[in-house]
Amino acid sequence: MMKFLLRLKIFFDQQPLPRTVIILLVVVLAACSGIAGSDLPGALPSTGPLVTADPFATATPTPFIPLLPTATPTPGPTSTPTPLPTPTSIYIWGYFPAPVESSAIEIPAPKPRINFPEDVVNIILLGSDWRKSGGSFRTDTMMILSLDPGAGKATLISIPRDLYVYLPGWRVDRINTADVRGGPEMVSNTVLYNLGIEIDYYVRVNFYGFIAAIDLLGGIYVPVGKYMQDQCGDRTYTYSPGLYHMDGYTALCYVRMRKRSSDFDRLRRQQEVIQAMFNRVLSLDGLAMVPQLYDQFSSLVQTDISLNDILPLIPLGAKLSSDPSLIQSYKIDSSMVTSWRVPYSGASVQLPNHEAIQAMLQSA
Repeated sequence: MMKFLLRLKIFFDQQPLPRTVIILLVVVLAACSGIAGSDLPGALPSTGPLVTADPFATATPTPFIPLLPTATPTPGPTSTPTPLPTPTSIYIWGYFPAPVESSAIEIPAPKPRINFPEDVVNIILLGSDWRKSGGSFRTDTMMILSLDPGAGKATLISIPRDLYVYLPGWRVDRINTADVRGGPEMVSNTVLYNLGIEIDYYVRVNFYGFIAAIDLLGGIYVPVGKYMQDQCGDRTYTYSPGLYHMDGYTALCYVRMRKRSSDFDRLRRQQEVIQAMFNRVLSLDGLAMVPQLYDQFSSLVQTDISLNDILPLIPLGAKLSSDPSLIQSYKIDSSMVTSWRVPYSGASVQLPNHEAIQAMLQSA
């Protein structure tokens, strides 16, 4: 461990501190925990969706009912008026941005905000399917990375892409459309509204950055946790539990294949690949490639994290690398959602069981 820290110090002493390199190291440092996540059984059954009316529809007027004459009241002593309570929003979404389109299900109330210690940093990690040909994109990978320097620990929470939630300023929709609809601000509002977690920063990477980084590292060794057989392109891949060397394209296929599995299984595989990247970057050979990684990532990673924000987290990263048990991984799994099809589009989505999700978040 001391050799690693010495190499890191020498590297930073010899050249400017590129913030994207530090972001890469911190993100990978915080994701080296168990690969299967935490499954919480006992989810409460869903009562099914409720169709809500268009929130902008014209209200039906109430018929006028004349009042019968009453006797003139006798004046009484003047009393001191009681102060009125502070007005509250009459809309279920409170003071979050209102919807601009009607939703297929009832918009739920925002979840209570989860309180964190002041030094905790919450980062939303977004894996985008943006392509060079342009057009719309979606964030098929969404993870919340919570770094707690005071407690010396980190938490990684994976979110399924088809989670059907309210996107403040839009409507109820798949959570992976928040980024393309309203950018990181809508993503942060969506996480806060539906999970009660306030996001401090975002990091977004696309396919090309993912492939380039892994290839530059000479590939990664992925600890495959379960048997799977699936297709990517024209090729069928078969894996049994064990350690596999993967290049960038193979790793991308591994985390995205779902023709014969599910989005929930993809969450497990995503965490396996991040674990492998962690191990490779922190090897001496991987550390020597950091300058080249920066050249690749500078144009492919987007973030609002500044250098001053990241530097205080480096000691935590070193601590986590020496003791992976300080990192806990969780995911919103199949026990916390109900599969459903949107009537007007036929889209297959996952309705959240908010009680089960909140129980998992509180335990995290």
